[in-house]
Amino acid sequence: GLAIARKAFEADERERKARLLSDASGIFGQSKDTTFHKQCTDDYFELLRDQEVLRNKYGNQNIAPECSSVTSTMVSLIHHAAIDSQNADRLLNDTEKLAKKFRIPEKRMWHVKVKALSESGQWSVLKSLSESRAKSPIGYKAFARAAIKGRRDAPEIIRYIDRITQPEEKYDLYCEAQLWNRALDEATKMRDLRRVANVRSLCNSAEIQARCDNMLQSGGV
Repeated sequence: GLAIARKAFEADERERKARLLSDASGIFGQSKDTTFHKQCTDDYFELLRDQEVLRNKYGNQNIAPECSSVTSTMVSLIHHAAIDSQNADRLLNDTEKLAKKFRIPEKRMWHVKVKALSESGQWSVLKSLSESRAKSPIGYKAFARAAIKGRRDAPEIIRYIDRITQPEEKYDLYCEAQLWNRALDEATKMRDLRRVANVRSLCNSAEIQARCDNMLQSGGV
């Protein structure tokens, strides 16, 4: 069964690949010990068929590349939504359907969405995602870091960081975004002189450095 499955992965022709996967699934199905192997083989076969359906549906061979993983297929759909505004909603809906069909864990799905949406510059969709639940299942650090990496404006970055509850995380993210006043405010709330000194060493604002010096010299915050 494993040998046939390997041949299927290596096969270039779709018909031969499908035939080998079917054969491997049949062999795996003959024993309870290979139930997991059968499930994986069947899932892969189903993914290949779904990828072909998606390519034909949108008339684009770059969508859902054959032999890519479920995650890569989801990413390709989200990326294409950025350049095909007419079908954007359908592409994003198909991403959801694919994730549910192949039992992608919710947190993993959200991380994939955040990364793919930010990579493709779909910032308004990312914002909508962050507001789609009362509480994000992955928190808001991933959103904030995506906005920082994407060099978004300060208000957009701050919007995500403000939804984080852990002061240490907020401080680190403000430093990463070089929002030094905000970082210093968090250090003050935590009464942490080490973090004040860190801001002092990293920023190049004379005003903020003076504020840090006053805190450090007084020995309190």
